[in-house]
Amino acid sequence: MLNLLIIDKDVNNSKLLLNYISENSCQVRVHSLASNLSEGIKILNTGLIDITLINLDDDINSIVNNLHTISSSYFEKYKKSVLLLSKNIDNVAPDSYIYKCISSEEDISVIFLKISEIVKNKIAQFNNSILLSKINKELEYIGYNLSYYGARYLAESIALIYNNYDSSENLNKNIYPVIAKKYNKTVNTVKGDIRSATNSMFYECDETRLKNYFNFYTVSKPKPKLVIYTVLNKLYNVI
Repeated sequence: MLNLLIIDKDVNNSKLLLNYISENSCQVRVHSLASNLSEGIKILNTGLIDITLINLDDDINSIVNNLHTISSSYFEKYKKSVLLLSKNIDNVAPDSYIYKCISSEEDISVIFLKISEIVKNKIAQFNNSILLSKINKELEYIGYNLSYYGARYLAESIALIYNNYDSSENLNKNIYPVIAKKYNKTVNTVKGDIRSATNSMFYECDETRLKNYFNFYTVSKPKPKLVIYTVLNKLYNVI
């Protein structure tokens, strides 16, 4: 279950939302209440929070600046996990912590819907993290060095196909461009790094292990596409 922090000067608002969430969600619970941002930041720095709702009269820019005083070790955890409520939502600049800024006059059902969206995203991220861990275990087993960019791109390509099987027919068209965009690289760079990591794997992997893993009769260097689909088949048989 995910932990929600409510930062709201109005205790009655906090209790109302707390009760609404308790009655309507089994995936998130109100972990803590704070009446001001300073108190909220202290709670966030414990690392125990997953989602934060802020409803204060403070200047939005001031709120955002204060969020960036949170320990950097929690940056990934809190990224796009803050729902900001404000009377003035115009000209709110995009920020790494803010998921959305909506009017504080919105009905509680709308607020709950936005919290639910964050919950859904968090669960998807968690599931993808587990999937990547399984993929990396397979790649490491056959000799990939996970510190190589190419191994990372390969793992994410496999995860992308696993989660979107219909898009797997053409790696150059449907998979590698997505990876390239994510890391601000060209498709050729992604492909080249994957080939380089695969070359390194071939020279590092035990011959018997390589033959058994890919069902080779003789030792030969597998192409990245074969690696991708072999790992996928292993995953389909396990997950």
